[in-house]
Amino acid sequence: MFKNPPIPLPAVVIAVCLAAPAAAQFADTGQVNAEYARSDPRLLLWAAAVTGIERGPVDYQDPSGPLASYGDPNDMLGSAGTPVSLGDGGSVTVAFGEPVADGPGDDLVVFENGFSCGGDLVYAELAFVEVSSDGVMFARLPALCRNTEPTPSFACVDASLSYNLAGSRAGGTGFDFHDLLLAGDPAVLGGAVDIHRISHVRLVDVIGDTVGPGSSDHLGRRVSDPYPTAFASGGFDATGVAALHRQAVATEVTSWSGVKVLFR
Repeated sequence: MFKNPPIPLPAVVIAVCLAAPAAAQFADTGQVNAEYARSDPRLLLWAAAVTGIERGPVDYQDPSGPLASYGDPNDMLGSAGTPVSLGDGGSVTVAFGEPVADGPGDDLVVFENGFSCGGDLVYAELAFVEVSSDGVMFARLPALCRNTEPTPSFACVDASLSYNLAGSRAGGTGFDFHDLLLAGDPAVLGGAVDIHRISHVRLVDVIGDTVGPGSSDHLGRRVSDPYPTAFASGGFDATGVAALHRQAVATEVTSWSGVKVLFR
């Protein structure tokens, strides 16, 4: 009986290395997010529906107090979206009309009702960004914040000190789904979230209180943004979510041995 010859050890090692997924490679190396205008022709698709919203309190340290209430959630949809305020720790989930996908460079752009204070300084409130392939299981883009000093109400934040936090740019903030692979996100590596077929995006307000029990970044550092913002329009003010890449689709069968795939 014939047997396959043993594979030399170096080949085995190489094969194992090639098969292992990229994981635990995400570190703070001074990354910053790109900024996009609403009129940017690269924005191919806008979120089409709001599937859920949970408004947070105007001050998380008074959980029995009033909730943020400014804006109709549906008004944030489309290229001319207007603000919906989330309050401390609040969230809103939107869905695309068709799947969006990981592609070259940024894949997603999130808009907040912020404005430039000059240079890298922006007046805005921040939010974490989470993505899903089914609207049930979400993976959070690994966020970094290099500023742990308190940011008073109505003060500006330095965009160069944040990464993967929506609102850190005066225009739209760009996000790359590939960061989830670099960070070794278990939902992505396990297949529960497919970065080539993203259907839903959830925005979660950052509680920027660095003195009390606020929010933390991917490395466990406190995230600083304006606090307190104890008014009806407090918290992250979402004004739109857009995609840069649609999912690849099979459009033409050319032979029994292959399918021609075109990207739209």
